[in-house]
Amino acid sequence: MKLTGLALAAVTLLASPVLAQKPDFSGTWKLNTEKSDSIPARPAGGGGGGQRPGGMGGGMGGMRPSELFITHSDSKMVIEQKMAERTTLLTYYLDGRDSKNAGMRGAEMTTKSTWVENTIVTDGENTFTTPMGEMKIKTREVRSMSDDGKTMTIVSTVTSPRGDMTRTTVYDKA
Repeated sequence: MKLTGLALAAVTLLASPVLAQKPDFSGTWKLNTEKSDSIPARPAGGGGGGQRPGGMGGGMGGMRPSELFITHSDSKMVIEQKMAERTTLLTYYLDGRDSKNAGMRGAEMTTKSTWVENTIVTDGENTFTTPMGEMKIKTREVRSMSDDGKTMTIVSTVTSPRGDMTRTTVYDKA
């Protein structure tokens, strides 16, 4: 009986690091348009300055990167995102430190990324001046990976004076 209890304790201790291991998002990822939410249309009568959710940084409005190349280490994640003919490089520190990247309308976006269980949560804020005055946009990106490591899902929420907009984008490992 003692041996069975000891064996169970040893297996539990050995398995714990495996269960607690965080996913590695490194690799090349291709947009899966069939599994991703469509890009919402602009509201009727909109003034052309509205922001639609589309991932952090880059100032690309509702566009989504068609391809991502991610380098991920314990302390940071570097994302090279390709949108049409434009490539943008984003760096996110994963320990809660501020990260600064290109934001909407050429303004700098400050974000903080942290692990929440097996997801990376990135919160950001971008303030810029429009013809109608100063506008503040808040963003939240929750990045997760499927158990088999072949699918990455990003749930992006943008909060603006027009309200909250949430969109799910799915990428498949290339």
